[in-house]
Amino acid sequence: MSEAPTPSTRCFSPWWALLLLPIGLGVGWLAGQMPAPAPAVPATAPPGQQSPAAERERFSGRASTNGRGFAAQSTASAPAEAEKPAEPRSEYSQWTTYASAVEQSRSNGKPILIDFNADWCGPCQRLKREVFEDGARAQIVQTAVIPVSIVDRQREEGRNSREAEDLQRRYQVDAFPTLVVFSPQSGRMSTTKGFGDAEATLTWISQAARSVR
Repeated sequence: MSEAPTPSTRCFSPWWALLLLPIGLGVGWLAGQMPAPAPAVPATAPPGQQSPAAERERFSGRASTNGRGFAAQSTASAPAEAEKPAEPRSEYSQWTTYASAVEQSRSNGKPILIDFNADWCGPCQRLKREVFEDGARAQIVQTAVIPVSIVDRQREEGRNSREAEDLQRRYQVDAFPTLVVFSPQSGRMSTTKGFGDAEATLTWISQAARSVR
């Protein structure tokens, strides 16, 4: 009895490897020609430059707009200016004592007017009637300055009050009327003596009030 034939074993011929080699080389060459992915860009920008993320944040929607669709750029605060004396307020001031006038002036910045006068002095009484007691002129005076009246009582009573003596000595009063405008804040002072004309005196008081600030 004869044996059944068995399938022959296939052998891999080396000629097939030679045929596949050029194909493998071609695939490798094509793979080498494909673009490589770009390397990741570091988040930190070079010195002196802003990173792209910082640029985007600068112009992002979080920036406020100026009403015309443009991003409003923030500006640095200006350096604080040197402290300036308080500007005088335009308020009406009543006739008062010297001590009260100084206190008010330090609060509102207005200059002080001292009217050195005497009851027996004719020009002093004219100044009082034509300027200090005249409606429109009085308002101008009492808006520009804080008025103080220092009355000399030497002839009537033989002596003056301590305050009158001190102030007459401080401001070198030797005639009546004497008008002194000064500012406790600046330390500046302006003085005039006598009375000749209401308008001229009113002008002098206004100008002196501005000059001593």
